[in-house]
Amino acid sequence: MTAFAIISDLHSNLEAVEAVFARIDALGVREVVCLGDVIGYGADPSPTTRLVMQRCKWTLLGNHDWGLFHSLEEFNPLAREALLFTRRKLKPGLFSPQRRAAWNFLQRLPERMQDFGYLFFHGSPRSPVMEYVLKSDGFLEPEKMAQIFALIDRPAFVGHTHWPGIHRADFRFTQATDEQRTFVLEGPCVVNVGSVGQPRDGDPRASFAVVADGKVEIHRVPYDFRRTQAKILAAGLHPALAERLARGK
Repeated sequence: MTAFAIISDLHSNLEAVEAVFARIDALGVREVVCLGDVIGYGADPSPTTRLVMQRCKWTLLGNHDWGLFHSLEEFNPLAREALLFTRRKLKPGLFSPQRRAAWNFLQRLPERMQDFGYLFFHGSPRSPVMEYVLKSDGFLEPEKMAQIFALIDRPAFVGHTHWPGIHRADFRFTQATDEQRTFVLEGPCVVNVGSVGQPRDGDPRASFAVVADGKVEIHRVPYDFRRTQAKILAAGLHPALAERLARGK
């Protein structure tokens, strides 16, 4: 089977996205798919979206991509502020064909995909755009996990939580670490590929996955987050959106 890479939750972080694509190229992986949240939080929605349009076989709709075109009531104040900034940056004008292409691309993203023999969602099989599959759900929300696993008959890949790892059929979550980053894809399971642009597992390095030979490997890539931070501050976005990148939180 062809090896392919999975990226998710880029969040307009151009430096992280470029570093991840450079690593994917160095690995010799040619096909890349994206699980959504191309935009939101960061200062570079336009170039990030253009890169995804150029490089990814397909891209799913994330909740921030959805928020670009809908009510922002469900978003926290930081996310809402960043999405309003993104609307100003991306909304097409009369003489901006590049903006029009990116705007239309994000507006037409599908909610789910089946490819390479696997299932793909941004959030969860039960609610593809909005629902989080949390690492604690196995013991705090077993009924939720039972419903999710009832909807899949093979490995499924998600993003959204920014926390890489795997839920097995017993609902237990195994976090991806440098010591344990490769997992066999057997039967129904839910693999979170982590976040390229805003990791939240305490590791500031960008996260993505490569699938090959019935296994998934989580890769971590350092990038110049200080440059990303400077852009966020220069754009007038909330300083917390810059500060969290250094902590991976």
